[in-house]
Amino acid sequence: MPGNSTPVAIVALHLSVLITISLLWNRIVPQPYMDEIFHIPQAQRYCQGDYWTWDPKLTTPPGLYVISNILLAARRPLCSTFLLRLTNLSYTFIILFTVSSLLKTIHPHLTRQERLNSAAVVICFPVLWFFNFLYYTDGGSSAFILLSWLAAKKRHHFLSSLGSAVAVTFRQTNIIWSLFIVGTALLELSTPAERRRFDPKAAFVQSPQQLIQAITGFIQMLLSKFTRVITISLPYLGLLAGFAAFVKWNGGIVLGDRSNHVPSLHVVQLFYFAAFSAGMSLFAILGVVPVARLIKRPSFRSFLAMLIVASIMALCIYKFTNVHPFLLADNRHYTFYIWRLMSRFNGMILYALVPAYMAATWFCWQALGTEQTVLWVVIYAVATMLTLIPSPLLEFRYFITPYLIYRIAMRQPRGVWLFLELLFYTAINIVTVWMFFTMPFRWPHEKGVQRFMW
Repeated sequence: MPGNSTPVAIVALHLSVLITISLLWNRIVPQPYMDEIFHIPQAQRYCQGDYWTWDPKLTTPPGLYVISNILLAARRPLCSTFLLRLTNLSYTFIILFTVSSLLKTIHPHLTRQERLNSAAVVICFPVLWFFNFLYYTDGGSSAFILLSWLAAKKRHHFLSSLGSAVAVTFRQTNIIWSLFIVGTALLELSTPAERRRFDPKAAFVQSPQQLIQAITGFIQMLLSKFTRVITISLPYLGLLAGFAAFVKWNGGIVLGDRSNHVPSLHVVQLFYFAAFSAGMSLFAILGVVPVARLIKRPSFRSFLAMLIVASIMALCIYKFTNVHPFLLADNRHYTFYIWRLMSRFNGMILYALVPAYMAATWFCWQALGTEQTVLWVVIYAVATMLTLIPSPLLEFRYFITPYLIYRIAMRQPRGVWLFLELLFYTAINIVTVWMFFTMPFRWPHEKGVQRFMW
């Protein structure tokens, strides 16, 4: 049957593309590049049976290396740069089927074909797609967080906490997304009728009073079902306790080199993320939100509210814009050139972008809020803030998990809009790989070739 062959065709096509690019990648860049110079030797130590030597430059736990060793049966000859990179490709297929299953639970009205089409587009998300080919933590981190979310949606909370625990061994900030998972799971304790009474769709909330009523109703529901709340929360609380013990033992969240990973109050990261998300999901937004609602003519009251929000944003830019030394010094990353453009004219462009940040936030709110309730969006927003604000560095890789969750949870585009999103992602992927392969350059103070990347 044609319908049954579709998943096989999608996997076969994507696998052939990934393998082809991986072979080219290994031919053009055979040696470890960028952070791989830390990750690959550490994985190879594990392959040799040395589990005690730790590179102090590494800042994340060893989940990446442990999983690779399991996949390669921990044999030293197999732990080459090429094969270690190939282990990361397995995560893209885990993500493909996990996203498809999540779409089935979150958007039950979608057909099987529509779910597969959407999942196939999501795994082409450019930042995540690019790092399939480098031995980085992003693929595994994303895969296990999404698996944990799926397990929670299916009410397998012990399995969900295990998935989150593995995700934390890839990146410590995933502990926050495990709390997002349990928070949204607790929302689903109420029946649909109960939920409608206290937790309306976010896009239709008109006043702060409605939000207060939603929070009050949520608390009352939790108290009325206290036993079930405890039962669901216990596995995640165990994970949180274990993470707290690790932080106490380690003396902080970051392993290894902490000098370049000092937490900060980088509020403007949220503005960058909103602009990034709206840009990356533009065709999806246009496919699910009527243009009339996106560009609705404001009343005097809403115009006044917009002025207040703009003033607060401008103040945040003035007080909470952090410029990490890596952002100024490392011209291999796109963010170096974006920041150089944004900071021109004595930084006036930073303030001129406030309307764009507001529009981006509005677009994302409409796309997400027409499908999700106000409390769901609040829990998601808090998790995103806790993940991004402490990070002093503007780094697109940090946007991967919150973007994937947003893109999966929003109302799903269909037909031509989904196809346009795929073309958009594909064009970006082609350009980024082409630049990486064909535009190498050298630093006068360092040996080796440098390449442009996310």
